[in-house]
Amino acid sequence: MIEIRHLRALQAIAQHGGLTAAAKTLHVSQSAMSHLLAELEQQERLPLLRRDCRPLQLTVAGRRLVSAAAIILPHLTVLDEDLERLRRGTAGRLLLSLECHSCFDWLVPTLDTYRASHPKVELDVRIGASFAPLPALADGLVDLVITSERAESPGVCADPLFRYQIVAVLPPLHPLAKKERLQPKDFADQTVVTYPVDESRLDVFSRFLHPAAVVPKQRRTAELTAMIVQVVASGHAIAALPQWAVNEAQARGTVVTRALGRTGLWSDLFALRRAEQVGVPYLDAFVATARRQSLKHLAGVMPVPNRQ
Repeated sequence: MIEIRHLRALQAIAQHGGLTAAAKTLHVSQSAMSHLLAELEQQERLPLLRRDCRPLQLTVAGRRLVSAAAIILPHLTVLDEDLERLRRGTAGRLLLSLECHSCFDWLVPTLDTYRASHPKVELDVRIGASFAPLPALADGLVDLVITSERAESPGVCADPLFRYQIVAVLPPLHPLAKKERLQPKDFADQTVVTYPVDESRLDVFSRFLHPAAVVPKQRRTAELTAMIVQVVASGHAIAALPQWAVNEAQARGTVVTRALGRTGLWSDLFALRRAEQVGVPYLDAFVATARRQSLKHLAGVMPVPNRQ
């Protein structure tokens, strides 16, 4: 079988016109170069050099192998470099899945910052509405899942990103805007606009309305945070969103926010990954970047408290 050392030897002979110069380039002796060439000729049962010529000339078979070397050896060099980057943890695939729809608004600046320091990492994002993110994580189809659900599994590591407050979002002149904070019963006669996911995956339902046995008069949906805010601003519904997702609209005066319940409705955001990926440098760097960027630039968020 033709080996890499054979291709490199023939390539060096073709480039330098002789065994002595080729051997010097490859840092081997001339006798070692002659032995390597004889080994390859015996293996292929073809002469590769015309030894009656000065300088040495390649036969047809020799030129064919040199042509192959010109294609194969650069690819092997790139492969070696890629594997070395993987060993150092500076390159690889980072396929993210978002279960948190509103997370896309803060994720884009985080990705910009991360990409600047990790240009060799292949980045992509999937929204988790069309497939099951956690099974996809277990199967290796995605590398990180951004979610408010802390997975309790031996095979999954949950890295805390930040804690945020979910607030009621109201038109400025809405009657409920006169209240300092809203209770579940305040939603009973309201139209509520949410993301198009099951109520069990919406904190305002699973942790605020359902425990109080409150059902809003009507529920409508919108895919994008910006559209939810527009529906609220137009006076057609109220919503519950992370405070940081509506800071700009609130600053413009198009909506107002109110706390939910006596102590507020708070949620934690996590980055889930497979346990064997803990310690992979470029994944660790993304988690650290996401946490740092969020705590620095998102108003009203805080670190996730340590669990006792």
